Amino acid sequence: MSSHRLSARRSRRVLSSVRVRALLSIGVALGIGATGTFAFWTDDVVISGSSFTAGRLDLKVNGGDAYPSTALSMTGMVPGNTVAEVLVVQNVETAPAKYSLIGGLTGTDAADYSAAGANGLLLTIRLGGTRSTSTATPTCSGGTPLVTDQPLTNVTTASILARRPAVPLAGTTGTESLCFQVKLGDNAPTGLQGRTATAQFTVKGTSDAS
Repeated sequence: MSSHRLSARRSRRVLSSVRVRALLSIGVALGIGATGTFAFWTDDVVISGSSFTAGRLDLKVNGGDAYPSTALSMTGMVPGNTVAEVLVVQNVETAPAKYSLIGGLTGTDAADYSAAGANGLLLTIRLGGTRSTSTATPTCSGGTPLVTDQPLTNVTTASILARRPAVPLAGTTGTESLCFQVKLGDNAPTGLQGRTATAQFTVKGTSDAS
């Protein structure tokens, strides 16, 4: 066999191999032999009808939004005198709530009572306490003491009770009864004679779902 024929055969084999590789490349590029795609059936389910309404928070003291506590007033007081009143904190709206209490003294002579410290005006609060029937020097007794003989200062935003109760006041029915007692210190200084100050307390409610 001549070298010319051998060369021609090799050329045809090479050309054939090139064509096969080209066809395979084209097949891969076109996705021949790859996994095909399929159609899916679908269905929808609609969830509706859920509505949301925000709750309301409204605390009252002895049934009012602003309570004038005349029962905690004293005139002509001398060292050791006391006055007391039961105040009921109530949540009359739908949102469960906790509350805190701040307060202090205002008026021309508030700073004088504040300076007297433990010998000035002293606040006691008893949870669930009762007011004695004494008309001269009523006091609070029973229940659980929350504050005992805390001096009232001339800062009306001073903290008296932190957030309470542990279980929030239920909406529309939650209440707490607090007996407030104010006393002129047993050793009140002579310089407080004739001095006048006014106590101011604020109950601050906060919604709480805990």
